[in-house]
Amino acid sequence: MEINQLTEQNPWWIDKEKINDDEKVKEALSKKHKFLPEFQKGNFLIIGPRQVGKTTYLKLIIKELIAKGVDSKRFFYLSCEPFKNFEEIIEIVRFSDTLIKGEKYFFFDEITFIKDWQRAIKYILDSELKNQKTFYISGSSTIALKKETFPGRDIKIKEFLPLSFSEFCKIFASENLKKILDKIKLNSLEISEVYEKTKQAFFFSKEISSLFADYMQTGGFLRSIYELIEGQGIKEETYEIYWKWLVSDIAKIDRSERITRSILISVLKNYSSKFSLNSIAKEMEIGSHVTIREYLEILENLFVLRNIFPFDFAKKTECFRKMRKVYFTDPFLFSVYKKTLTKQPITDDEVSKIIEGTVSEHLIRKFGKVFYTSDGKEIDFVLNKTAIEVKWRAKTSFKDFGKITLKNNILLSKSDFDFKEKDKILITPVSLFLALI
Repeated sequence: MEINQLTEQNPWWIDKEKINDDEKVKEALSKKHKFLPEFQKGNFLIIGPRQVGKTTYLKLIIKELIAKGVDSKRFFYLSCEPFKNFEEIIEIVRFSDTLIKGEKYFFFDEITFIKDWQRAIKYILDSELKNQKTFYISGSSTIALKKETFPGRDIKIKEFLPLSFSEFCKIFASENLKKILDKIKLNSLEISEVYEKTKQAFFFSKEISSLFADYMQTGGFLRSIYELIEGQGIKEETYEIYWKWLVSDIAKIDRSERITRSILISVLKNYSSKFSLNSIAKEMEIGSHVTIREYLEILENLFVLRNIFPFDFAKKTECFRKMRKVYFTDPFLFSVYKKTLTKQPITDDEVSKIIEGTVSEHLIRKFGKVFYTSDGKEIDFVLNKTAIEVKWRAKTSFKDFGKITLKNNILLSKSDFDFKEKDKILITPVSLFLALI
């Protein structure tokens, strides 16, 4: 990287107030409801989808630390697109020690643009170059992180994902609701805890339900959120931007846009239903089920979707060879792909499926891997001795759950609330449940 590129990306070296002129910072601070994540000490590899706000996050950290009195010359922000090779990363870190002594902060943005970038980071962390330096490194794919990328090294992996519904509420809820939600977060799926805490949230049902309706339109992406809540509505170009993000990432790893389109169309058609790889290959006229599996794994690594597999209770294991379900990682992505690939509006039946997928993502983020089970009556999600069913309709009852076999059984409804303690089953609105995780 040339010196002029370095100075152009760090205008605050000359004048610390220049951080306030940065477009990402100005946009974030212009919002009525501000999303301002805070700096955390340590080295972090921040991974998450494109267009989720990682660059803004890095710039806001620089602003925060400058405001706290850190010398603005100690911050090195570098967009990695202009880099030619991983050696340049090492040279810049080494060169920084000739510019300024003492503590320094490095922000390598979208480092996965650079081939073999891990080699540079490993070298730095294993050498004296790391001394008195903090590294914030962002990337848009987990493909390079499927194995332990930095075992034994002083760096943590941090996922930077679209906002969850509870994070959405922290920004847009009333002050009274924010205070309550801070006090009653779910720590487990124990039926008694879920009952007691959703009962407290029930008094705010009207506001939570309204917020949830907005969230289901915008998902957790800040661009679509602010366009709907503080603007005139989600713009057509926003849908295009999120589609182009995927197309760009697929092209970077030399995969086919045509096959990606076909698989996403099939995912939309089979959303929330179990399917086999062979059936998709045959339906979409793609040569092999192996190709389908590869692309579904790639899309998962790009934070587009999650593959959910059945659980065999007898063997106490996940069944990878059986039919799977697929859900998008954010409800807005369903809208993006439906609009782009089919030109059709979302149906009422699809709304219930999107909500089911939203529940899946929230459970995964909070409690880890989830499964479904089809032994007898199918259960939507099973994890941690808990069975969870999603029934987004006008009226639900305990009969909708089927046979009770696990310690905790939760039916997530549209608006019904009821509890049978002796039968270990709770009916609670999905919006209340998600607001607490």
